[in-house]
Amino acid sequence: MTLKCGFEWHVQLDTNKLFCSCPSLLRDEGKEVEIKRSFKATMGEGGDIDVTARFEEGRGNNVIYEAPLESSCLVESDEEPPHEINKEALRISLEMSNALSCKQVFNEIIFMRKVIIDGSNTSGFQRTALIAMNGNFKAKGKNIGIATINLEEDSARRVADEGGTTRFKLDRLGIPLVEIATELIDTDEKELKEIAEEFGRFTRLFKVKRGIGTIRQDVNLSIEGGSRVELKGFQDIRHMDKVIVNEAERQQALLKLIKDKGYLSQYLENTDYKELNNYLGDTKSELIRGGIKSNKTLLSIKFRNFKGLFGYRICEDKRFGSEISDYLRAFFGAGIIHSDELPAYGITQADIEKIKKEMKLDDEDAFLITIIKPEEKEKVIKAIISRIRSLLTSVPMEVRAVNEDGTSNFLRPIGGKDRMYIETDLPIIEVPRDILNESAKFKGFDVESLKSKYGLNDDTFNLLIKANKLELALKLNRELNLDFNTITKVMVADLTYIHRKLSIDLDEKAAIDVLRSISKGAITKEASTSILERLAINEFKSVDEAVDKLNLRKLDKNALKKAILAIIKSGKLNENEIIINLKQKLGPRFEYSEAARIIKILNGNKRDN
Repeated sequence: MTLKCGFEWHVQLDTNKLFCSCPSLLRDEGKEVEIKRSFKATMGEGGDIDVTARFEEGRGNNVIYEAPLESSCLVESDEEPPHEINKEALRISLEMSNALSCKQVFNEIIFMRKVIIDGSNTSGFQRTALIAMNGNFKAKGKNIGIATINLEEDSARRVADEGGTTRFKLDRLGIPLVEIATELIDTDEKELKEIAEEFGRFTRLFKVKRGIGTIRQDVNLSIEGGSRVELKGFQDIRHMDKVIVNEAERQQALLKLIKDKGYLSQYLENTDYKELNNYLGDTKSELIRGGIKSNKTLLSIKFRNFKGLFGYRICEDKRFGSEISDYLRAFFGAGIIHSDELPAYGITQADIEKIKKEMKLDDEDAFLITIIKPEEKEKVIKAIISRIRSLLTSVPMEVRAVNEDGTSNFLRPIGGKDRMYIETDLPIIEVPRDILNESAKFKGFDVESLKSKYGLNDDTFNLLIKANKLELALKLNRELNLDFNTITKVMVADLTYIHRKLSIDLDEKAAIDVLRSISKGAITKEASTSILERLAINEFKSVDEAVDKLNLRKLDKNALKKAILAIIKSGKLNENEIIINLKQKLGPRFEYSEAARIIKILNGNKRDN
């Protein structure tokens, strides 16, 4: 199916938070405090209130924040201004911008506030800054235009919805995000999924977080005659192609419905409704009886000549009635039951006949039922009529949440420029010259050029990628002038071995200290495992202490030569036998390659004599 699509990729960086020194850790245990808030919509820079802000304010939700003491502070709870920007996050975002060949990489960063009052940001806005524009990403033989790259703070994570109150945890709030928005791509659902997979591999060239939720992919999609719809929240892209097909089919079905049934919108002007609490009190439906018992209003709305419309198939497992129900649920947390799906939910034919009689329905009429708070009646009726009218006149432009079954549901309207205004707590940030210069080295950086430049074979490259250590390995290679086999042995093989043997995740700082000692010639790479294992169990406080106490300091060339000569004098041994003897006597205090060179020289001199 040919489509026009664009991506918005959101990539979490593996650093501390963007505007404080809190670690970027997600935890469900530990000490925390609770904060209660509610939000009001505010005007953007142009003086207007954004449609998404009006929508969220209309929901009237209260918010409870769970603030973990380990991974949040007064910055996250909006009780303290943001601190200085995280320089490491800034550097990584500029490296990615250069790797995507952006023609404009800005040396001055201005943060804006994006109004968001769904509770996911304690301040009522998200801080976001444009850092680069006009780039290019190559995937599946296509040049995909990169429109903008932003550096922003991640939102709080939603943990529960409790009626009119939503709970968020503040551990994710403030984690640095790089948002990459592409130009439109002429593609199909299969290729789109492959492009997303290719981009996921690209991000692993940098210091980014790994795992479900650390890369979130939104897709903007439209078909001919339809409207732009943003499909939000692809955390796992395995079902992306299915979601894309369902959305395209949904828009096609709505376009056909508008053509065939659009005239029905004329009957929405004078819609009748009735409260049915007194008429269905004896129903066997537990759903309805429960609603009445909890003092809610059982509301029924009549729709002239709508028979069959609410049951009209939109896409897989979705009907026209689902579009109304999803919309109402987003606003009020309430769904609908419609006449095209009855009898069901314990509602019998006798109940249906009662409703028809009280609502004075003809054979071609339809009705829907919803159970709501009494004070919300007028708002609910208005929302239902508005949604039906919009679906019968055009494909609504909106943000839709992706579901695990491959379908999507209404989330909110699409925001615009009215949600942006200037950040007043942060100055204009002039990017330090060393960060600009260092990140510029990543111009045109991709997998194949990287392997070629650093002489990386596929096995080493894949090991570093899998362990999320590639960026660190590149840095250590440049700083310590060590080969990638040595770096991979210490940073991946040794740390993995210790985790499996001791169930300890050793801080990578210890491994870096070991590599520094190898670089200085103080120890061999063969000694690293023993040293790190003892550091992991806190037997020693430092690499130097472990080296001295374990007698693992590397022999100098003269000492190694004397040891080899002593073994040679003891009998006629070949090179391998000499190395084995050395290993038995010296352990990992010498480099095998250096010993082999000395043996060859000594054997050569012996032949000359």
